[in-house]
Amino acid sequence: MSKIIIVGHKNPDTDSVVSSIAAQEYFEKVLGKESKAYCAGMLNNETKFILEKLEVEIPKLFEKIEDDECAAIVDHNQPSQIVDGLDYGKIEYIFDHHNLNIVTEKPIFVRVEPIGSTSSLIAKMFFEKGITPSEVTSKLLLSGILSDMLNFTSPTTTDEDRKLADKLNEIAKLDMQEFVTEMFKAKSSLEGISIEDVITLDYKTFEMGSKNVGIGTWETTLPESVNIKKDEIFAALEKKKALENLDYMFFMVVDILQGNCQLYIIGDAEKELAEKVFGKEAENKLMTLPGVVSRKKQIVPQLTEELSK
Repeated sequence: MSKIIIVGHKNPDTDSVVSSIAAQEYFEKVLGKESKAYCAGMLNNETKFILEKLEVEIPKLFEKIEDDECAAIVDHNQPSQIVDGLDYGKIEYIFDHHNLNIVTEKPIFVRVEPIGSTSSLIAKMFFEKGITPSEVTSKLLLSGILSDMLNFTSPTTTDEDRKLADKLNEIAKLDMQEFVTEMFKAKSSLEGISIEDVITLDYKTFEMGSKNVGIGTWETTLPESVNIKKDEIFAALEKKKALENLDYMFFMVVDILQGNCQLYIIGDAEKELAEKVFGKEAENKLMTLPGVVSRKKQIVPQLTEELSK
């Protein structure tokens, strides 16, 4: 029987990492399959805080998959987001909450649901089987839910996510408000973070029609701490756009507390597209989007619709 390598997307966020770790317990406890969770890149400060707080070992960095191993990918399925070194044909499981955008070489197990996080999905899978996740796994899954839905303020939040969080907390017994405050403080911290890290720690590329689009996100309770570095950020975005040969490049600074974002507009092409799609004017290369906090639901579908015409 093949060992299962579990890994999330490039530039991993909290949901990607903790759902990988939780999926390892699911495979072993529920399905009786040997598995091992890995991470696909550098962890952000929020994820580091959570793992340290819960005394969970940081997963090893994925490097390659062996001949006798197969892969489960979590929190993504778009080919451009799959970690380098993972043989496409080795993927046998996908657990995700994003739109399906993959063609496989053979029949595989895929579970994709319109739910707020992959952590929610993994929790649901445990409960469906009548299996209780361990206390630490429940805490990890709860952390992923709180992170990905910005403490249930994101429009991606569903009633099911809230119910799953409550059920998990019956096991985890966390003071959720205190814990999420600590999480968001860590999320906002720029300690040890370079400008390159700011734009890439939560960065994804998307195929939209015939165009390739890069979108980075920085979620913070202190947007001014990022915006004060905007000249450096613009320079780094322009460099990355050219290096990756992208058609468009955007960067969102999400204000968690105010529930809005500032969209960085690096050039004329981005300005024309963004003003057409979002109906706002860019001032000093920044576009303020009230109520917009979710790349998945409020940025990507709108851009994709326009670029697919």
